[in-house]
Amino acid sequence: MTASASPDLSDLSALDPALARTLQRFARLDADTPTPQLDYAGRRRLLSTLQAQLLRSPLPGMVRTDHFVPAQGREITVRSYQKGGAPSPQTLVWLHGGGWMVGDLNTHDDLCEHLAQFTGHTVLSVHYRRTPENPFPAPLDDVSAVLQWLHGMQGVLPFARDSVLLGGDSAGAHLALACALRHAAAPQPADAGQPARLHGLLLFYPPIAPEQDHPSMQAFSEGFGLTRSAMARYWQELGGTEGADARCRLPASCTDTLPRLPPAVVCTASHDILRDEGEAFARQLQAAGVPTRLLRAPGMVHGFARMLTASPQARQQVEQACHALAALLQGATADSAAA
Repeated sequence: MTASASPDLSDLSALDPALARTLQRFARLDADTPTPQLDYAGRRRLLSTLQAQLLRSPLPGMVRTDHFVPAQGREITVRSYQKGGAPSPQTLVWLHGGGWMVGDLNTHDDLCEHLAQFTGHTVLSVHYRRTPENPFPAPLDDVSAVLQWLHGMQGVLPFARDSVLLGGDSAGAHLALACALRHAAAPQPADAGQPARLHGLLLFYPPIAPEQDHPSMQAFSEGFGLTRSAMARYWQELGGTEGADARCRLPASCTDTLPRLPPAVVCTASHDILRDEGEAFARQLQAAGVPTRLLRAPGMVHGFARMLTASPQARQQVEQACHALAALLQGATADSAAA
């Protein structure tokens, strides 16, 4: 559905029952997992892994392969997902969510398999460096390195292309935006390697800026998965307030670069603290002339995309967003051809 007037924020009956039950299971898992020896990041990562194991339901016929991208002083692990292992028309590079601190390839297996199923594309999931050990722009540098690798591996790997789609959920959506803005604002020098171009963005509930005080931030600050205090902690640990990439950290501030972004689908969740800032940014993209489709997923909470095996409604919303991106890109191509 297209974003519309806000529902009655006091009416929790609008929440998808399957997601409500999933949140309860997560809460019990949290309470039943004492980890006094772990710091904040370590505990959040462990719980994210346990949550994913609780919901894991592999799709049959999906071929998963790990690849290792060489980069200066490090190696970046990426995982490809192909339906039946057959060649695909496009590649969707996916950046997992988790507050830039949590999440990995395994926690997003279900989502990436379904993205490959719904789109028919090869999905390439990136395990970028996480905070607090690696402040921004370290994760952004990893995404850029993967795009350069994809361009350079054309003719070697079937999914390596000159032009790709880029997407992410939550913090991953933020990184996808930051990467698109970085490359639109300052093309890479020749000695850095040419990155694959971006021709579309698929963004689920992106965080746009810290210290937001929209109605959704107030209404859903507790009890709906992602809390206001946790989001504040994630922003604090992200770092990266200085340097050339500081503006990319706050996508809405890049007003001069926004018109150069590719077509985008922005999908928000009705019961999510990040809903209003994501929708405001989508309208900002539209005002900047970027072909943008804004969807609000009814009855959904933050993180619903990675819980799609637990909720048929969540699965339907992810599929709808994939179809919306395909239609948007088809329309943008037709407009370009007619111009």
